[in-house]
Amino acid sequence: MKNKWAVPLILSVCCLMGCHSKNILSTPQLSVKVVESIPNTSAPDWVNSTTEFWEAKGYYYYRGTAEGMSNLEAAKRAGNASARTNMAEQVKSTIRSEFARALEAGNYDDSTGGYLKDVFFSAVDNLTVNGIVMQETYLQRLLESDGLQERMYYRAYVLARISVQDYNGVVKRAFTDTKAQVQANKSAKELVKETEARFWGNQGEDKQ
Repeated sequence: MKNKWAVPLILSVCCLMGCHSKNILSTPQLSVKVVESIPNTSAPDWVNSTTEFWEAKGYYYYRGTAEGMSNLEAAKRAGNASARTNMAEQVKSTIRSEFARALEAGNYDDSTGGYLKDVFFSAVDNLTVNGIVMQETYLQRLLESDGLQERMYYRAYVLARISVQDYNGVVKRAFTDTKAQVQANKSAKELVKETEARFWGNQGEDKQ
């Protein structure tokens, strides 16, 4: 009597396991295939670069991307917008980092240093980054399939650049705005002058 239900139970378990395995094996696998490139060439090196933001030969570069649009022109516009917005943020982030590096190399009390950093960062955040140029665009038309459904869309790669001269112009405006705001604070006024000199000194060291 002990084994009366053993065989049916085992068969039921095996059936459930088999069904579960079948569901796992039948899970659709997503694949994405490039069906067209515009222009019809291999992707430029900057498209496959592992770095999104870099400096070379007097320019800063940023690679922007956008995808999902079924319309070619919409993909271009989205790529340009992504590149311009993120390039501006990368420039501001770099300036903030370089300022913090220059500030921390000096001797100052925490209250003055913290105040000056807040003022400078705020000045940078409120600046418009001029001089950004869209240098090159590379687009791919992609076919996405999961074995059941297909979807066609575009991916846009846009290479944006800004000259070091224009980058330095943003820095100068940030320092000018900061000095105007701390004019009445003698300690901060002296510290911003020292930090500005150290900032430009660091830029010269980085170029060597």
